[in-house]
This record gives sequence, C-alpha cells and structure tokens, in this order.
Amino acid sequence: MNASPEARSPDRESGSAPGYILVVDDEEQIRDLISRYLVEGGHQCHTAATAEEALAVAATYPDPALVLTDIRMPGVGGVELLHRLKQMDENVQVVMVSSHQDLDTVRQCLREGAYDYLLKPFKWELLSNTVSRALERHYLLRENDRYRQNLERLILEQTEEIRETRDIAMITLAKLAESRDSTTGLHLDRIEAYSRRLAEELQAGPYASHLTDAYLDHLAKSSPLHDIGKVGIPDSILCKPGPLSSAQFRLMQTHTTIGGNTLRSVLERFETHGFLVMAMEIAYSHHERWDGCGYPQGLAGEEIPLAARIVALVDSYDTLTSDRPYKRAVSHAEAVQRIVVDRGKHFEPGIVDGFMACHADLDSIRKQGSSADSEPVTWDSDEQPTKENPS
Repeated sequence: MNASPEARSPDRESGSAPGYILVVDDEEQIRDLISRYLVEGGHQCHTAATAEEALAVAATYPDPALVLTDIRMPGVGGVELLHRLKQMDENVQVVMVSSHQDLDTVRQCLREGAYDYLLKPFKWELLSNTVSRALERHYLLRENDRYRQNLERLILEQTEEIRETRDIAMITLAKLAESRDSTTGLHLDRIEAYSRRLAEELQAGPYASHLTDAYLDHLAKSSPLHDIGKVGIPDSILCKPGPLSSAQFRLMQTHTTIGGNTLRSVLERFETHGFLVMAMEIAYSHHERWDGCGYPQGLAGEEIPLAARIVALVDSYDTLTSDRPYKRAVSHAEAVQRIVVDRGKHFEPGIVDGFMACHADLDSIRKQGSSADSEPVTWDSDEQPTKENPS
C-alpha cells in the first residue's frame, strides 16, 4: 500500500449522521491509515478491529453508507460480516479488502452483495475512486427508496380519497332512496349501527373465522344500501298509508332486484370489489327467509348470504320498532318476542341467538336514533297492515 498523506484521526465519540464509512481491519496500522485518508478527504468514519465490533458500531450508529472490511480476521470473517450487514441494511455498500486473490472468495462476496473487491496493497487513487462510486450508488439507492416510499404514501392517500368519494356517493344514493319516504327517519343510520353490533356479537360464535374486522367494516358500509332499489318504486306505493294490494306488494318486492341489479352493473363496469359485493348480496337477499318462503328467489338456509341474513333481522327489528304510514311501532320487548317466534322460520337460529345476547344494546341504539328523529308520522288511516306489507 502506498504511503498516505498527513491525515487526522476520526472523532469516534461524536456520533454520526447516516452516510458514514466504517473501516474494519484487525491490523491497527492499516485501519488507522485508511480512516485518516478518508477523513482528510471529507468523509466521516468509524473504525472496528473485528467483525463483532463492526456490527456493534453499525447497531450504535445506524445506516453506514459504506463498509471497507478485511476478509481474513480473527473470529467472524469478512464474508460473514458482509452477510450480516446486508441483513441489517440492504443498501449498505461493502467493499472487501484482502491481500489474497482467491477467485472463489471473490465470487462468494459478489453473490452476497459486495460492491467491489480490492487487493492490498492498493493505490490511494483506486481507493478514492472506489469509495466515490460506492457512495454514489448508496445515495442513489437511498433516494430511490425515499421516492418509492413517498410514492406509496401518495398512492395510499389517493386510494383512501377515492374510497371516501365512493363511499360518499353510495351513501348519498342510499339517502336519496330513503328521502322519498319521510317517515323512515334515521333508518339507515340505525341499520348500520345494528348490523355492526349484531355482527360483533356473532364474532364469538360459529362465524368467528368469517366475521373478521374487515368484514364488519364492509357490513357497516354496505348495510345502508339494502333498500336503494326503492328509487325505482312509485311514490303511490312507497308512501301509501295503509296496506298494499297484492299487485302493489308484488311491485314493491321488485326493489330487491332493482337494487341488486344496480350494484351488479357497477361491479361489472368498474371491476370493483369489497363492500359493494356485499352490498349487492344484501340488496338482493335481505327479504329472503331462512325457511325459503322469502323473496325474490326463495333462497333457504345458508343459500342466503350471511350479510343478508344479519341485515334481514335488524331491518325487521327496526321496522317493528318504528312508526310507518301503514303501522304503528311496537315496543322493544314485543319486537324481541316476535323475532324469537320467527327463529328458524324467517331468521337463522344462530343469528337470533346472537340478537338475544345483545338486544339491549340495539334498544339503546334505537332510543338514541329515535331521540334524533324530528319528523313525526302523520296518520291518514286507521287501517292496520296486512302480511303483504313489506318489512
């Protein structure tokens, strides 16, 4: 190795910002000579006499930009040090230094990710050029990582903004459908809260593996869309006081297919997924019955999507406990009784059991929602509803 110009020793107690050079060599004279030369060239350095010490330095002062390490050292060798350094930070550049030219070792070092391989003795100019190139590569890689992370952050922000816009648009559509019937009040808000609370209760039951937190989030977002098909139902039917005729009821039933088909067309056109798939299933099937006597398809049992089975129960509970043009509300206790009677008929037994475990919470949600409801029902008829009235 050629003689070094006069150099000052690195300040090892001052700490270092990311980007320093770590010199590792068990020969103190060589170690200090290289570090003094690099410090004089404007670089910040740390030194280590062994691989173990080098790893401790890298852990104490994270993110070295470049490590110059001898290959043959007592204890852990340079190749193993290279491997461990790359595990700590794949962007760190490692230049192997050796007085022996062993092609097999060179190949191994390059496979492990070494930037270069220098043979002792080397000229200072060669060292300087190698260090400059290695540092440039490190900074480019680090800048690329920053750019990628920033890009990922921007994509996540934009994706979240798109999701929020989509959610607002779909909830606006649901609110538009609801607004045509001024007597339903905060029905959508209650359905969302009821659905989430009942699903939380069911998480501890047989559907524990299915009802993940993500599923509950989708259910909460999709359940208010259950009746969007009512935008296609005439006001004369939708807002009629008193019972519907058989023909009117059949037309009312089509809100399930209108809503389901609307959401299906969105899914097919935009190839979206997630909560809209669930919303479509709920729109189609929230009037199906566990015993197969529901509509529009007469599905039975587990043929009915789970989300639709949950919404079917909470929708019925809300209908029972709310005033409508064709009926007066019943008490919470009576609504619970009616739901229990329909266990295994209208509603899945397991979901009714979950409802029974948390119905007091649903009653609290109902009372909060009712207190916020400001539009009273105007009764134009003393007629009571018939079985043909939809729930």
